[in-house]
Amino acid sequence: MKIYLLDLAHTYSVTDSSLTVPLGIGYIKAYLKQEMGDDIDVTLFKNPTEVLSRIGEDQPDVVGFANYGWNRDLNQKIGAYIREILPDALMVAGGPNIDNEDEARINFLKEFSFLDFVIILGGEEPFAELIKWRQAAGAKKGSLPGNLIWLEGEKLCSTPQRPLKKIIENIPSPYLTGYLDEFIARGMVPMLETNRGCPFSCTFCAWGMASQDLVRRFDHQRALQEIAYIGERSQAINWIVCDANFGILKRDVDLAKAIRHVKDTMGFPQQCHVWTAKNTTGRNLQIGKILGDMAVPVMAVQSMDEQVLKNIKRSNISLDTYEEYHAQFQAMGSKTYSDVIVPLPAETLESHISGIARLMALGVNTICNHNMRLLAGAETNSRESREKFDFKTRFRLIHGDAGRYETPDGKEIRSFEYEESLRSTTSMDEQDLFYLRKLHFLIDFCWNSEVYKPLFNLLQSKGGCPALMLKKMLTPMDGLVPQETAEKLRKFWDEFDLLSRQEWFDTAEDIEAYFAKDENFNRLINLEFEKLNTLFAVKVLRQYKKEFDHAMAALVMDSLSDDHDLVAGVMDIVSSLFPPLDFAADEVVFDVSGDILQNRKEGKEGGDQRSLRLRFYENDRRKQVKKVILESEGKTLSKIMDAQGIHMSQLKFSLDEEFGAGRQFKKYLNKLT
Repeated sequence: MKIYLLDLAHTYSVTDSSLTVPLGIGYIKAYLKQEMGDDIDVTLFKNPTEVLSRIGEDQPDVVGFANYGWNRDLNQKIGAYIREILPDALMVAGGPNIDNEDEARINFLKEFSFLDFVIILGGEEPFAELIKWRQAAGAKKGSLPGNLIWLEGEKLCSTPQRPLKKIIENIPSPYLTGYLDEFIARGMVPMLETNRGCPFSCTFCAWGMASQDLVRRFDHQRALQEIAYIGERSQAINWIVCDANFGILKRDVDLAKAIRHVKDTMGFPQQCHVWTAKNTTGRNLQIGKILGDMAVPVMAVQSMDEQVLKNIKRSNISLDTYEEYHAQFQAMGSKTYSDVIVPLPAETLESHISGIARLMALGVNTICNHNMRLLAGAETNSRESREKFDFKTRFRLIHGDAGRYETPDGKEIRSFEYEESLRSTTSMDEQDLFYLRKLHFLIDFCWNSEVYKPLFNLLQSKGGCPALMLKKMLTPMDGLVPQETAEKLRKFWDEFDLLSRQEWFDTAEDIEAYFAKDENFNRLINLEFEKLNTLFAVKVLRQYKKEFDHAMAALVMDSLSDDHDLVAGVMDIVSSLFPPLDFAADEVVFDVSGDILQNRKEGKEGGDQRSLRLRFYENDRRKQVKKVILESEGKTLSKIMDAQGIHMSQLKFSLDEEFGAGRQFKKYLNKLT
């Protein structure tokens, strides 16, 4: 029996190095081969073009789809084509992108009418048993395995849900069996899953759904072997640990040591993305120390408002614990990261900005703000939640997930992905969100990317609030900066606001109809649509850096009226650390007054008043990132950056500690940044 398993990604505008290995279908293949051996021939696919080029000739008996929010339309379009050429094949889908409510499941199965069955929750055992059912002579639906849903006419049918165990003993490793070697060799980003599930019940998330809120673990020694196996074969810059709460288990410390050992001995990966345990424990501090500069601990808060956290069933995750452990991460020199979502139920514009200010005051290095997306399988996507909090939604592109794919018989499959996101609630309207879109850009560019972090930290040291200063950046700057600068900034924000409004569609039918037009679809695959934060960050660094520098310096000087010389000195540092993208020189050398080295000697104010010579230079990482950005035409830059662990902060120049006052200046610079 020939089986195709598809974990399809849009490959039209990215290379293999920007894709993740197809881990989920790798598990399914490993389990199938264990159970059925040579009775089956299983092929894994990531690239839709490769599937289309082979499927007609190979004529597989079974086709399985890993269905996610980012490949839903691609699966739908390619699945419909496959059904045309393989009318008798068994076609099955699985994955988290399916709701719990009967009405939503019926709608899904009607839209994906080419499917025979959908597997809900865990997929390895049900899929294997379904294949055996298919092979059995005279198989009847009364003998189907658990965890299946399907339609008979208008009627939703299902089989019972399977019980789960805490220890996963029966599913082989897709890495150690060699089934993912091809994808590692192609440079795809390795993903590790050492446990499954999440014990929390956050209403906006579906992470714990497949494991029924139970944390199920793979064998510890096997996880260590996988880390070593990947380390010997992969030169990917970035790895991803897919555990929802890395650090929740004692053994995670050993896993972190193993990952660090790979980096220290092999040179790769340079970065490793982990989501730390929600109620952060001391183990996460150990993990932070072990991984060091490889990882930024992700400690998501979503909101800093107690009522909001209660509404989204996250009140069992302590903000006090978050603040305590954040301070400890900072004390040991580790950078920190937090996610925030708007508009959550009961969140207001004021409470959200207040929460951002609180995170900045704590010194959280990266504050990532997200528009609330309604995910299939999450409680917030239910009819009850929508009605209770008066949710109003609209639709927009998922950037980078679009393409044109040709079949062997010359047909063209056009596909693009979009999301349904929340645009108003009982406590926040869409105009608030358009305002926050601009504020969130400033937080991402100025704070997260560290472009103006020295100015912000100076401001905070004097009792000021960076969040309030960024709000002022969105007001007319006339009088604070030269008129020409004010006009250019106004033009920048007008363009930003226009594009932020144009990215939304009222209904799914509207966005589908818009991109069904040749002109608009061609613009889409020619990459004229990009994530606004990425698009405008590059725009600032190419066209508006001087104006942003003037505005930021003016705002801080306006707040610190008695420290203009100090602000000017710090602004020199800012300009030297982040020159424009077209900056021709590979170094900046200048004299800095000893005044800005306050607190550099035993905490005393003042210090040496003589001029001190400093040198900032372009490091190798900046050169690499700049090259990626400047050569990104025809590619989706934001997707490339996400997959390869690239961030705008890596465009920073380095301080030469061996030149002039570099060594004595380093401590002060670290404090500023």
